[in-house]
Amino acid sequence: MRLAHPSTVAVFKHRGKRMAVIPFQQRSSKKGNTHSSLVQKKPPRGVPALGIDLGTTNSVASLYVPGHEHPRSLEFEGAPLVPSMLYVDDQANTPSSSEAASNAPTSPVVGRRARERLAMDASDVVRSTKRDMGRPGRLFSSGERSFSAEEAACEVLKYLSQHPELEEVREKYGGLWTVVTVPAHFDDAARQATIASAAQAGLEVLRIINEPTAAALAYSMLPDVRHHDSELLAVFDLGGGTFDVSIVERDGLVFNVLSSEGDVELGGDDFDLALARHLLENVEPVLSARRATEDSDLFRNLLVLAESAKKALQEEGEFRVTSADLDGRGARIDTVLTRDVFESLIAPLVRRTLELTERAVLAARKRPPQISRILLVGGSTRVTAVHRMLQAHFPACLVDARLEPDLAVSWGAAVQAAIILGIEPDTILVDVCSHTLGIGVAEDSRAVGENFKETCKKFGILQPVDDAKLAALLGPRLADFNAQLQGLLRVAPIIHRNSPLPSRKSEFFSTLYHNQAAVQVVVVQGDEGKVSENRLIGSFLFELQQPCPAGTRCEIQLTYDVNGMVHVLAKQLGTENIAEAEFDSRTGEVKGWLSLDDTDTDTDTVVDAEIETEAVAHLSLAPVLSAPFGGGSSRQSSRTEEVHGSESSDTDILNGLLLRLRRHLAKVLPGQPSSPDATQANLPAAVAMLVELERRYTALLRNAARGDENDALLEETESAILDGLESARP
Repeated sequence: MRLAHPSTVAVFKHRGKRMAVIPFQQRSSKKGNTHSSLVQKKPPRGVPALGIDLGTTNSVASLYVPGHEHPRSLEFEGAPLVPSMLYVDDQANTPSSSEAASNAPTSPVVGRRARERLAMDASDVVRSTKRDMGRPGRLFSSGERSFSAEEAACEVLKYLSQHPELEEVREKYGGLWTVVTVPAHFDDAARQATIASAAQAGLEVLRIINEPTAAALAYSMLPDVRHHDSELLAVFDLGGGTFDVSIVERDGLVFNVLSSEGDVELGGDDFDLALARHLLENVEPVLSARRATEDSDLFRNLLVLAESAKKALQEEGEFRVTSADLDGRGARIDTVLTRDVFESLIAPLVRRTLELTERAVLAARKRPPQISRILLVGGSTRVTAVHRMLQAHFPACLVDARLEPDLAVSWGAAVQAAIILGIEPDTILVDVCSHTLGIGVAEDSRAVGENFKETCKKFGILQPVDDAKLAALLGPRLADFNAQLQGLLRVAPIIHRNSPLPSRKSEFFSTLYHNQAAVQVVVVQGDEGKVSENRLIGSFLFELQQPCPAGTRCEIQLTYDVNGMVHVLAKQLGTENIAEAEFDSRTGEVKGWLSLDDTDTDTDTVVDAEIETEAVAHLSLAPVLSAPFGGGSSRQSSRTEEVHGSESSDTDILNGLLLRLRRHLAKVLPGQPSSPDATQANLPAAVAMLVELERRYTALLRNAARGDENDALLEETESAILDGLESARP
C-alpha cells in the first residue's frame, strides 16, 4: 500500500497474503453484502435441527428432539465421539483397479480408524488442524496428499454427514441444515473457513455460534434449570486445542452473553506437548533425543504416549510410559510419571485459563461472588488440577460438571438450530463479538510522511526518489515495502470487543491532502495499536466523487453479522458516493465488486489479487484517512495545528459538502463571495437558511478539527444542508 506517492501501484503482502490495491465500484443494479458461503437455500418445514461441534480432537453431531432432556448425539462405530483425524491409505487403489480409479484421489480414512493408525504411524495421521483454520499456507500431509486445515475439516464433516440417519434426512428434505460451532476467539478468516468447509461437505449452514455460548444453551435443556428465574454463568470451555470462557446472564430462557475471552492456542494439546517435552529428557540414547525436533517421528510418538499418560493420571497416582522403538531406529523410553509431576508441568497453562477467566469477569463488569455457577465444557476439564484451581479461586460458585463435557457443545448447536427453525421458539440468545474491529489511519499528513521515510530507511533508500525510481530500486521487494508501510498505521477502533451481535457502527474520518481522489480503507481485527499487530481483514480503495480538499469527511461503517463476520461500507458525506465491500479474509480477495476496467462482469465476480501494473497505472492510489473527528487525542490535535497552523482560516476548514454549498450560494447570490455575509438583508428565506447553515457548519468543522466531540451536531447540520440543496434544485 502506497501512502506518500499516489502514482505507484501497490501490491502488498501481509502475513502470507498477496493482494493488489485497486479501486472497486458498485454495479448500480445490485447490492450484496452477505457472505456468499452462508446458506441461501430455505430450509423446508419439518427438517430436523442438526448441531455439529467441529472439535480439535473429536467432533460430534447431535439432533434436537423436542421434549427430551437434551439433544441426541449420533453414534459412529458405536460411539458419539468422532476423532477429528484422517489419513490416506495409499494401498486402497490397487494395480488391478481401472485406470480411472487409480488416477482418482484416494478418499481419506476418517475417525476412529484414523486414530487407531496413530499407534502404527503417528506421522501419517492428519490431526489437530483446527488452530490453522483460515491459514491456507499451512499444510498437513498423509501419504502422497496434503491437506489444508479447511480441507481436513471438510473431510470430517463429510464423514459426519454420511451417518445413515442423516442420509435419510438428506434424501427426504433435499439437504442437511445445521449450526456449526467455533471457538469464541476465532477470527473472521477462521469463521469463513469453517463455513466454507461445511459448504464443501454439502451442508447448509444456518449459523455458526461460539462454543461456550452453545454450551450455555445446552445447559438450558436441563429440567431443573428452567425453574430458575435468573443467574449469572461462567462457561469454562477447555478443549483439545482451544480455550474459551464466556460470562452469560440468563433470565429464564433468554441468554445474554456479556463478555468472552479465550486463546485459540491453549488446550489439551498443549498439556500433551508439555508432557512430551518432559518425556524427551528420558529417551535413550541421549543423542537421538537431542536430534529430535518437534516435527520428527520420535516426538510425534511421544505425543501419543503423553496423551495416554495424561488420561491415566486422572485416575491413578502414577503411570509407566514405555516404548521399545520411538523412531524406527531403536530410540526407546521406559519411565514412570506421577500426577504431581504432570500437574507441575501444566501449571502455567492452567494459570493462563484462570487469568482469562478473571479478565472475562472484569470485562462483564461483574465480581466473582456474583457468579452462581461455572459450567465445565470440553474434554480437558476432566484434568483434576483444573477442578481444584476453579474451586479455590471461586469458592462461592458451584463448579457444575453435569453436562457431558464432550457432547455439550453439539447439544447447544442443535438447540440453536431448533431456535432458528422455529422448533424451540421460547429460547433467545444474544452473543458478543470477541475481537475489536477497526481501520488503519494516520494522525495527519506529517505522520504519513514520517512512516514513509522510516520504511525507506529500512530498505536502504536514503535519498528522495520518485515512484518509478522507487519501484525500480525495490523490484520484487516492493510488496514487503508496502506491507511494512501499512503496518505502521494506527488502528482506529470502531466496534469494540464484547459488543452484542449483530453489531453495526460508524465513525467519521477526514482526508489528509488537498485534491485527494481516493482513500485507502484498511480493515483489521484485533485489540492492538498498530495494523501490523492485528489480523488484516482486507483492503480496498474508495474513490471520491471528485478530487477533494483536505478535511473532506467520510463515513466508515463496519458490521459484525450474527456469525461474527465482517462487512464494510464507505460513504463520502454530502454525496451519493457509497461503496460496500465483502472480504474473504482467508485469501485477501474482495468479493461482490467490479474493477473499473471490467464493467460487464457480474457483481459476484472475485477480483484476482494479481493485477498488472500497467492496467491501473493511471489510477490514483490515495493515502489512508486521518484519525476520526472527536476521537483523537491531544496529540492528534496538536499535530493538526502543526500542519494547518494554530489559527485555522475558513479556507482551511473545507470538505466536499461545504464546497458544494458555497458553489450553490455563489450562483444564487451573484457578486457575493463564496462565503456570503449572513447579515445581508432581503434574502429569500431558503437562501438565508443556507447562509446560516454554511456559517454553522464551518464553525462545527473548525471545532471538530480541534478535537471537539460534536459528531451529532455535524450530522444534523449535514442533513439540513442536503435537504436545503435538494429543495433548491430547479
